This record gives sequence, structure tokens and C-alpha cells, in this order.
Amino acid sequence: VTKCSGGGSYFAAKSGRMAAEAIVKLMEGGKRLPTQTEIERTYIADYDKLYGPTYTVLDILQKVFYSNNGAREAFVELCNSKYVQQVTFDSYLYK
Repeated sequence: VTKCSGGGSYFAAKSGRMAAEAIVKLMEGGKRLPTQTEIERTYIADYDKLYGPTYTVLDILQKVFYSNNGAREAFVELCNSKYVQQVTFDSYLYK
């Protein structure tokens, strides 16, 4: 679950699919079982490369807007903007 948005279903499903695809590829048609290190070098590295920036931004938002009550109130006020609402909606719709 992402701290800032409370969402996470998309990332969980994407992560599971990416892990399965990496493991299948590493198994070379069922001839071998991949090691933990191989999985980490492929799947986790690929996932972090693809989604690391997203988590970095969410972490920054968490640190800035969830640090105290005043910051949380500013975040709520920011979310009242129609532009912010549309950008947020579009980012979830077009991942």
C-alpha cells in the first residue's frame, strides 16, 4: 500500500505479474529453478527501475504533507483544486 494515497492494488498486481514473468524466463522452459539472487537481479531490479521514481515522489509527499497538522490541512486544501483532482484521476487511470 502506498503511504500517501492508500492505494496499492495496481502495484501489487503488476509486481506479481513481473515476478512470475521473470521466474518463468529464468527457469529456461522448466529446466531449472532460479536462485534468490537471480530473481533479485532481474525482477526486483526491473521493478525498482520502472516504479522507483513513483515511490520516491510518494515518499516525498508523505514527508512534506504528513509531518504535522498544518501540513495535512495544506494537503487537503491542495486536493480541493479541480486541476489536482484531474491530474490525480488521470494518473490512476492511465498507469
